[in-house]
Amino acid sequence: MRILSTLLLASTILLIASCSTPSVQATPSPTTVGVETATRTPQILQSSPTPKGSLTIWFTPTFAPDPSTPAGFLLQERLTAFQQANPGISIIVRLKEERGPGGLLETLIAAHNVAPSALPDVIAIDPIALNSAALKGLLVPLNGLVAEPTPPEWYDHALLTTYDLGSFFGLPFASEVEVLAYRISRYEEAPASWSDILASPAAFVFPAGDPNAALTLFQYKALGGPLYDVNGMPTFDPVPLNDLLTFYRSAHVSGILSTSIFQYLSSTDTWNSLKSDQASSAIAPLSAFMATEDPKNIGAVPIPARTQPGICPTETWSWSIVTLDPVRQSLASELITWLTQPEFLGPWTYALGMLPPTASSLAMWPEGPAAALASSLVTVAQPKPSAEELATFGPILHQAVEAVILGGVSPTEAAQNALEELRRP
Repeated sequence: MRILSTLLLASTILLIASCSTPSVQATPSPTTVGVETATRTPQILQSSPTPKGSLTIWFTPTFAPDPSTPAGFLLQERLTAFQQANPGISIIVRLKEERGPGGLLETLIAAHNVAPSALPDVIAIDPIALNSAALKGLLVPLNGLVAEPTPPEWYDHALLTTYDLGSFFGLPFASEVEVLAYRISRYEEAPASWSDILASPAAFVFPAGDPNAALTLFQYKALGGPLYDVNGMPTFDPVPLNDLLTFYRSAHVSGILSTSIFQYLSSTDTWNSLKSDQASSAIAPLSAFMATEDPKNIGAVPIPARTQPGICPTETWSWSIVTLDPVRQSLASELITWLTQPEFLGPWTYALGMLPPTASSLAMWPEGPAAALASSLVTVAQPKPSAEELATFGPILHQAVEAVILGGVSPTEAAQNALEELRRP
């Protein structure tokens, strides 16, 4: 790292409107980083090359260095400190949609094919996009550029999605996770297992309308259910699948799971149902729960499983390097290392409401219920199903859940039907 200089680098903040966001312009400040929003459809051919004295990072809006939010303020401060420590280097932040025509991966592919000079140096990337980008040769292996993250300091759930083709392509920085949020007054104790959910008449909701059945697939895998047989062919084990569908059926028969659960497509939908008191417990994003700060009325625990201690689906975001220039790679590696130091990563992930990837970062969270919850989550956290798994198994599981809840099909029959459907040519 270059010696810290008192020279503050002036950089322009440009907030260029997206198709759904009004235009805003801010006064240039020597202590800020340049920020540009992107249109949903990338205009690659009109993009300017990255200036030689700068590093360009692509973010989604969730991670934007926006000083009006606690997390955004912390990130802006951290990036500014890196600029000050590296005289002559400015940081340009470009915001991209998470998915879609103007999304991170789609824009990365388009820029690679049409205008390589418009590529970023560093990208904040989710696990599905990381896997796809690595397979397409769009990311630089980090081996030899940064210290390789290893357990026990780095949590397993954070590392499992960063490796591909024998190399690691991402340095994890935060994990979006899902929990069970519940109204404390409706339960004698925090629900920790299926039996606890079934023991109370309180309504429970999960995103059963998700056509890829991501939560059901995650629960099936958590029960030890295999997805491929010894010959590498897709399969289901009817025993754990029957167990899971029996839980759903029992909850429905007892009035805990209503047929209305199929209107919920995501954990955000079910969280909103809990907030509006349409349910007593619901699958919810940890970030939404932490932002609510209503500990007297709403609690959160790992998602109940067949037995304690529960489960926790995670989506880990990582820093990846794109630039092929060795000098810029060196500076980019310094930057992503700077952004994963515990003294920053701890407060930043706490402000984001996401799990940090390292034990020392979690130790930087303030003592209290949130830190205690996070400590319980990291012990059971596992990555969400991959894109391939969702596409192959998700729709069939969705049909099985519908058959049990809406069609009156027995769990045993639905599990067997799912296996036969999977084997069908």
